[in-house]
Amino acid sequence: MKRLLAIGLAILLAAAACAQQAVPPTAQETKLTFIHFADYHSHAIPFYSEGKQNQGGLARTIAYLKKARASNPNTIVLNGGDTMNSVTPAWSDKYQCAEWPMFSGLIDALAVGNHEFDYGYESFQKCRSSVQYPVLAANLVFAADQKPVLTVTGKPYLVKTVGGVKVGMFALGGPDFPRLINKNNLTETVTFADPLKTAQQVVAALRNEEKVDVVVSFGHEEKDADFAMAKQVGGIDLILGSHSHLKADLQKIEGTSTWFISPFQYLTYLSQVDLTVTNGKVTAATGKLVKMDEGQAEDQDTKATVERMEKDLEADPKYAAKFQRIGEAAVELSVDNIDKGESVLGDFVMDSLRRLVKVHAAFSTASSFRATIPPGPIRLEDYLTALPYKNVVIVHDLSGAQVQQLLEYSVSKLGSDNFSATSGLRYKISGGKPSEVQILKDALNESAGYAPLDVTKTYRIATTDFQAKIAAGYKDIFGKATKVNDTGIIVNDAMIDLIKTSSPVSAKLDGRVTQ
Repeated sequence: MKRLLAIGLAILLAAAACAQQAVPPTAQETKLTFIHFADYHSHAIPFYSEGKQNQGGLARTIAYLKKARASNPNTIVLNGGDTMNSVTPAWSDKYQCAEWPMFSGLIDALAVGNHEFDYGYESFQKCRSSVQYPVLAANLVFAADQKPVLTVTGKPYLVKTVGGVKVGMFALGGPDFPRLINKNNLTETVTFADPLKTAQQVVAALRNEEKVDVVVSFGHEEKDADFAMAKQVGGIDLILGSHSHLKADLQKIEGTSTWFISPFQYLTYLSQVDLTVTNGKVTAATGKLVKMDEGQAEDQDTKATVERMEKDLEADPKYAAKFQRIGEAAVELSVDNIDKGESVLGDFVMDSLRRLVKVHAAFSTASSFRATIPPGPIRLEDYLTALPYKNVVIVHDLSGAQVQQLLEYSVSKLGSDNFSATSGLRYKISGGKPSEVQILKDALNESAGYAPLDVTKTYRIATTDFQAKIAAGYKDIFGKATKVNDTGIIVNDAMIDLIKTSSPVSAKLDGRVTQ
């Protein structure tokens, strides 16, 4: 009997032990909050955006970040780069990186954008030395040995443990940097390595050597490059969009486990993403774009500083002319939809240029247009905020087949900076391609109307020097022109003259692009 009792007790103890082993460990769950902004471009003063005055402004962002930091210790803040912009706004030329120290203690790192070199490499180095937080671009390397220029404790990335979670963060200069950055502004001792190969190396190091739980990319590539990276480099949990000035809600990139969000431009929005990390893996993500409008509090010290600096700027004889009235807009010249079909500002500018150089059609990438011109008085600074780049008009003789190729490439870039605003063309977007394409019959007589595009005929097509010589995809097509004429006409000079002599100026949508 005792023996039977002993056997029974042993069985019960063994069963209890097995049951205890079968109980799963308690899940370790942590929520991290990422706040991100990009493409600030020296827009310290609130301005007109999306049909409303008093949007954005440095003081609102500073206040929001201070509050976020104080209320949640598990917050990481990242700046996606392009903090400056030479020539426009004038603030940039006068103050350059004066705002960098204002973000000390508020951001964890800054990604290097192409405009960080607008004032030369020596100026960039001075800006970098003005702050303690890391300034990163993993593929900015020394030409001699290909070792990274910008590092944290010798590594081209940042690793932080927040809330018990190990986070790896990195930035890259996009594949277009060698084309966008003036060679005179970058010392010969440094160069940009291939960003995709660099991303593969960095993510491998973060995952395999640093053993991080979360990997985040925070600039500075356009959307297409970010999406390609997500699909070709496994292990990236979150990409914080930049460079494309894209306004995009949180989404998972198709075919990957990578999340993406992009905060538009000029501090009009901040991206905010909450990642739930369970036992060392991202298990959930939620996010939103936080609008920086009059509903957001302003940091009063920052506001006072910015207002004083703006007053000094407008009084400076070197820049005072930019704040003078050059004309008037009878209606809002809106940039809305510039990358998706047709916009009022795009129609106004492209029609004006086409008529000026007397061509059948005109093209310009959406990237040339950056902001809306509000109704009412137009200052030079307002115009240059909308169209900041000093592009030159070039005319090409192209076949109808080549014009079709231009449209097909443009439509393939729908929703991005590489989509083209056009004039002299009418078409429908169907199935991801342009169809029912019509073009002006007579470049010298607009009233003659439109005719179907003839693939065998030769047409005179205008574009900008950027699109003809630099923009990927387009330059190859324009490069096959049978005749090229550099008009020497600078887009902004021509448009400013038009506004001065023809105000009040007006434009409206005419249905040239339908879907």
